[in-house]
Amino acid sequence: MRKIHSIDNTGKIKFIDDKGTGTTFGNEADCKAYGYQYVNGVCRVPASKQETSRENNFINGNGNIVNGVSNSVLGNNNTLRSNNSVAIGKGHYIDKTALYSTAIGLNTYVENYGELSYSASIIPNRAKYTILQYDGITTNATATELYLGGFIGARLYINTDYESGYAIDYTAVALNAASNEVWTNYGHATYKYVNNTLTEVGHEKSTTIRDSGTNHYNIEFAPISSVPDYIEVKVTGDTGHTVYWTVILKVTEVRYG
Repeated sequence: MRKIHSIDNTGKIKFIDDKGTGTTFGNEADCKAYGYQYVNGVCRVPASKQETSRENNFINGNGNIVNGVSNSVLGNNNTLRSNNSVAIGKGHYIDKTALYSTAIGLNTYVENYGELSYSASIIPNRAKYTILQYDGITTNATATELYLGGFIGARLYINTDYESGYAIDYTAVALNAASNEVWTNYGHATYKYVNNTLTEVGHEKSTTIRDSGTNHYNIEFAPISSVPDYIEVKVTGDTGHTVYWTVILKVTEVRYG
């Protein structure tokens, strides 16, 4: 049985290699010999077995569980599985996928990268108001997906354990720095996840304000069936234009399950 070399703050395990001079992620047999979980080629300590850590964390309150590092907690009965996140209030849950996120109020749940999430709900996992920021660059007239914070793969994922509804108000800004021109759009979109299906109910582009050279710029949303499902944000610039994008989503969510 291989010896464990290290366990990082997310529970990911490295083993000592066969020569005893380096490290390896090991295989399923190495992982299960310790009773841990082996998923997608990675061995991890299950969250339920990870010890509460105060290393590099600021914690002021009672009943808080903090498994990550560089977090700040002000309040009671909050659970943080993430890193570099903040919880203010009571009863919040911040998932390990929600790096650089903030939970404020009562019983909000944070599951996506960079969320700023607020709730005053007396029922956990029921409702929240979230602000999400997407960043990216386009250099042609092809629709290009934007990601949360510009971090590749960071999307508005849907928790498929619940039926849910989403009202999205958004603001999109695109800057062509070479021509000193700007394009903006304000709009609304509605989504629902019911009967195991994510559906766009509607998308209304209510107002576009722009310079004349940006008339081909555009923004679109789409429901994507994946594991898990997610709401895709795509933008289109123009041929020969290097365009810098920021899109802010303000999401009101209710769910049941």
